[in-house]
Amino acid sequence: MFVKEMNAAWYSRRSTALTFLGVFALLYALIFVPNHALLRTYALDLGLYTHAAWHYAHFHMHDSTLFMEEPQPILADHFDLYLPLFSPLVHVFGTWTLLLVQWVALLVGAWGVRRFLLAQDLSPGMALLGMLLFLLFFGVFAAIAFDYHSNVVATGVLPWFLLALWRGRHIRALVLFCLMLVGKESMGLWLGPLALVLAFDGTLPRTTRLWAGSFGALGLAWSFVAIGMVMPALSAKAEYAHFDYSILGTGLEDVGRAIVDHSGRILCAFFSDHRGVENGTAIKLEFWGMLLLAGGWSFVLRPKWGLMALPLLAQKMLHDDPGKWSVVAHYGVEFAPLLAIAAPLTLSRLGAVSARKWLCVASLIGAFACTIRFMDRTVAYQDRSRIRFYQVDHYTKPYSVASFRRALDRIPEDATVSAQSPAVPHFALREHVYQFPLVRDAEHLVLLPKESPYPLDTTEYERHVNAILLDTTWQLVDSAGGVVYLKRLGRKAMSKGG
Repeated sequence: MFVKEMNAAWYSRRSTALTFLGVFALLYALIFVPNHALLRTYALDLGLYTHAAWHYAHFHMHDSTLFMEEPQPILADHFDLYLPLFSPLVHVFGTWTLLLVQWVALLVGAWGVRRFLLAQDLSPGMALLGMLLFLLFFGVFAAIAFDYHSNVVATGVLPWFLLALWRGRHIRALVLFCLMLVGKESMGLWLGPLALVLAFDGTLPRTTRLWAGSFGALGLAWSFVAIGMVMPALSAKAEYAHFDYSILGTGLEDVGRAIVDHSGRILCAFFSDHRGVENGTAIKLEFWGMLLLAGGWSFVLRPKWGLMALPLLAQKMLHDDPGKWSVVAHYGVEFAPLLAIAAPLTLSRLGAVSARKWLCVASLIGAFACTIRFMDRTVAYQDRSRIRFYQVDHYTKPYSVASFRRALDRIPEDATVSAQSPAVPHFALREHVYQFPLVRDAEHLVLLPKESPYPLDTTEYERHVNAILLDTTWQLVDSAGGVVYLKRLGRKAMSKGG
């Protein structure tokens, strides 16, 4: 009788967890679905990655001409093998494919946190707390509001890798570890050290620690080979384009010497501006404050998990781009599973039940407060309507989306298109599409004058548009509703209906 009551209680907690998961699935959908439908996804990165996935689905290698002047394989820009893996799905889900993959990955990751904590003999309530900390984390909301990125998918896999490793299912852990690695060339620089931390965890069996050590070596080798050899060989400029860490030197080979020679400066750069940008230190301290309040305090009380987060902090805070230091976009999502696991593990060790309950509530309030702060803060270089799903602006545009849809329907699926950045993801399922001002051999041109002129400034944008409008080889087809659609004369440009 007692066992049946326990089972009933467990299933009740499981149904509660599924209910919360469903609620957050809806909240996330309320963010990314209107964003994509209302042209708040962009050429970089959703348009580029969807276009690459379409090419992979048709057994082509993508050449990056969507946004680059000089052709080169997209793998030279980011060594992302998720795109060929997910590419068959574009035949089913079209331009929504990668957004749906990312959405599912986050939900699966949250459930994985719960499963891992239950495997640590924590109560269903504590496991639910971990899942909620993951789902509430401001970095998760930020990531789902800003296009698609492969590190978000890898983040969802991490709890399942940890679960497999703790259970001694080493082959499954190897498969999951490799699945995370192939998401991006830099994943090994985080996952390698993470696995090495586990290799020295005395609570794990010796065999498991040996496997973890092997994972660590594999992760570091993957990133060093990809960054140091494979990607430069593929690059048009014979170099890796994303080592933007001047404080550490010019490449991975300089990092060790920089740490020895400039350790004090590097340590300070974790917390203060090292690039001389406006409010740079404030940007870093804001992230630190929100990370700690959202559950990162557990990294101090559970140093093992803090060490797993250290490579992420280094990649974030030592970067040359101040945007990477901030709370925006996908530049903090990887912390979610680590703090969502570390916080309940820490709280579960507290002896007083009443104190533990209050601290659990405080943890959830802290995570919720940080997410609300992220949504409501005003940042000049970000469109806050992308994340504020509770405001009318999230569901409207200052021009007619219907006019854009009419232009989209009039352009043949096999036609070459140049389009402004927010329009590019919607034209990605074709052989050639370019981000304006790249025009090349485009037969059709779609402009959105009320959108940001990125990658141009306003003056350059107006100069390019005026030149196009004065060019007699282009015919203005429609300019209603704030959408400008032009067709090149003398080129095949028929409607879908013929």
